[in-house]
Amino acid sequence: MIQAVQVSIGFSSNIYLVSGPTAAVLVDAGSGTDPQVPGRVAVLLGDRELKAVLLTHCHADHTGGVPAVVQRFQCPVYIGARDLPPLRDGNQQVVSPIGLGSFPPLPGLRPIQEGDCWDIGDHVLEAIDTPGHTAGSVSFWDRRTGSLFSGDTVFWHGCGRCDLPTGSNEDMRESLVKLSNVNITALYPGHDEATADGAGSVAMAQQMMDGL
Repeated sequence: MIQAVQVSIGFSSNIYLVSGPTAAVLVDAGSGTDPQVPGRVAVLLGDRELKAVLLTHCHADHTGGVPAVVQRFQCPVYIGARDLPPLRDGNQQVVSPIGLGSFPPLPGLRPIQEGDCWDIGDHVLEAIDTPGHTAGSVSFWDRRTGSLFSGDTVFWHGCGRCDLPTGSNEDMRESLVKLSNVNITALYPGHDEATADGAGSVAMAQQMMDGL
């Protein structure tokens, strides 16, 4: 089961709760501007255990909500290895490049390596390195359903911007080629709407990059 967690206040990423029979993982944590998010996660969880927060990248609109979630659920937080240092150290130039506010360092983060998996029964999320939006961007592909949680790498109508610190057009092109070889069904992006045609969104993002 995949559920979007409602965020009612401020600019934020999408937050997805991916649940199996007894456990769940949270993909991204939002900006932290809405204090009701942890409570909404708890309601959706029911009696399941929150095994982990999986971060698609280090930007504050995806990571600012981590402290409140960890305080509530005492779960580990994972992020791509190359995005871990700026988030751990509170590097505002990288974490908050468009002036979302000042965010404190986040200790205790665990690095993600490509191929790492989280098995929660109905879903098995596999990490795929997809740099381009940031150097350490990661997408999570569900081996069971083919769904892709793409962060700011792919949206339903194109790809994420590559002109922020540690971003790279060349890396984005390579990441999109990699994703074009993955059997993707539904796409759950970091912003905007989900779509049932994830493969089509990847193809559209490739066309967008080819035009640059």
